[in-house]
Amino acid sequence: MKLSYLLLITLALLFFCYGVCFGQVSVIHFNSEWNEENNYDISTLKDCETSAIVICHNIELQEKHSIMAVPTVIVFDNNIEIARFEANIMMQLDATNKEIQDAVNQVYLAKFE
Repeated sequence: MKLSYLLLITLALLFFCYGVCFGQVSVIHFNSEWNEENNYDISTLKDCETSAIVICHNIELQEKHSIMAVPTVIVFDNNIEIARFEANIMMQLDATNKEIQDAVNQVYLAKFE
């Protein structure tokens, strides 16, 4: 009986830690079809979910997230915007993958402060 109780507590702690530490951070790349030559590769980012949104097919997301320039990359934690990287006047993203990864890492570090 004690062993099964201990196992249940251990599993509950693992699921709790997984929920706090993983799967909550997402990075979304917003762009448009007419600017696809300036697509930004976020596939190499670690410890986050990544996705790409073509704004001309998802106007409601463009409006919801106030996308004014493409490409735009936004880092979210539990659907709350944490960091935003927007295109320059040449419609190119100046941010590096390292800068975006640093924003992701900061989310996790803040959870342990």
